[in-house]
Amino acid sequence: MKLKTRIMVLGTLFFLLIIVYNILNHHAPSKHDRNITPFEKPELDKDDAIKEMIKKYKPDYDYKLKGSPWTLAASWVSDRQIHPEDIPELGAVLRAMSTRPITLADVGYKGTQLKMSLLLQGQQRVVFKPKWYTRDYVITDSPVSGTDRHNGEIAAFHLGRILQFRRTPLVSGRRVNMKTEIQGVGSKTLLNTFYTKDENMCFYGKCYYCKGPATGVCAEGEVLEGTVVLWMPSRFKLKLHKHPWSRTYREGKLASWETDDGYCRKVQMIDYYRDGPILLDIIDTAIFDYLVGNADRHHYETFHNTTETMLLLLDNGKSFGNPFHDERSILAPLYQCCSLRVKTWQRLLSLQGGILSSVLRGVLDGDPIAPVINDKHLIALDRRLKSALNEVDICISKYGMKVIVTS
Repeated sequence: MKLKTRIMVLGTLFFLLIIVYNILNHHAPSKHDRNITPFEKPELDKDDAIKEMIKKYKPDYDYKLKGSPWTLAASWVSDRQIHPEDIPELGAVLRAMSTRPITLADVGYKGTQLKMSLLLQGQQRVVFKPKWYTRDYVITDSPVSGTDRHNGEIAAFHLGRILQFRRTPLVSGRRVNMKTEIQGVGSKTLLNTFYTKDENMCFYGKCYYCKGPATGVCAEGEVLEGTVVLWMPSRFKLKLHKHPWSRTYREGKLASWETDDGYCRKVQMIDYYRDGPILLDIIDTAIFDYLVGNADRHHYETFHNTTETMLLLLDNGKSFGNPFHDERSILAPLYQCCSLRVKTWQRLLSLQGGILSSVLRGVLDGDPIAPVINDKHLIALDRRLKSALNEVDICISKYGMKVIVTS
């Protein structure tokens, strides 16, 4: 009798365990069920979400600012962000960048690309990157080909805001009159590189690739379109690092990460990447660069004199070159390390299904040189976002949800 009772009890317990297992398994989030995950909850429908995000991220260029825009922008910068999440004054600062009188103009010595160094009224330094290509021009060579895309800098800045990275310097479009705004305040070094071509004012500046009029850029008549990038506050010193996933830039020679599937483990053995946020910053940056098509992140900068530093998203001119090509290798830090911040994953999930392109389109509408990018690039953003999320899915299927980390 006791044996029969024990068998019945064990049978009942086994039956209950099966039921509990099926219930839990049924409600566990699938890797394809991105609407409900352990890290997010259903919110607004798609159209309302787009409207709310555009309202939040589109700068108010009519905002009336009390005090210096430059002092305000400098006060935003801290160890882990260049600007806060909610900044109603942003539009006023961007407006100042695009309209304040130029008091000094000089060549932009550093780097490989042609640019000007400008001083705006109020002693604010900015970098001016000139327009090289029309909005519809496609860079068809290698992923690192071509000169800087000035409009790509603008789109990358606002994309960084939408992704909630907040590690990109402030950027605004601007048209400058070479004759009335530059010639009267230009340095002798800069003015010596001015020349005329087909009745257009041109300059070739000084940089690694600046070799004379053959490498110069021309205005349309006297007016040159470009982008101004706000200089970092002087209290922050930058430190340059070689990117662990940089390319060799030599034909026929591959980097270690391109041939070694276990490369990330070697990076994680380095103290600098084993502890602290930088490796996760690199993975965030890989996703950012993949979305914009920037395969040229061979170095990166951090703040040198801060307690807790971050990877700065500087120099995004090699973005938005080819909307028809998706360079998967840019995502190598993601798919080799199989690790991602919770907040990054959650943000990517919230922007899928066309939301990202719609929001960025709305945000860019107000820039002084809008339209900033064409629809082909916006379509590419949504396609690449889907591919990046698929890479995360593959990691989750291999290693489970532990690849999504809380740091």
